[in-house]
Amino acid sequence: MDSLLAKIPEIKFSSNAEEIPWDKAVVWTIMPRVGPRIYEWLEAEHIRYVSWTNGIVNIMPENNSILSDKCQCIILPSGFVWVGKNVKVA
Repeated sequence: MDSLLAKIPEIKFSSNAEEIPWDKAVVWTIMPRVGPRIYEWLEAEHIRYVSWTNGIVNIMPENNSILSDKCQCIILPSGFVWVGKNVKVA
């Protein structure tokens, strides 16, 4: 996980749900085999828009985000994905 953060510092993570800006982020979880659930998120300022079809969530990066230099889209599989009320959707 630390190597991912070195490449993409916009993606945050925590096992403490209180640290997450739920209303202005897209949040997804991973459940490690051992230990607590880990939440990962990307805040709205880095997101152009979010869309979903058949349980697959697509995050399009904002043009001025560092993410747009590295990728065209982030695709999240189904599972727990939370789209905050202040995130643009299409």
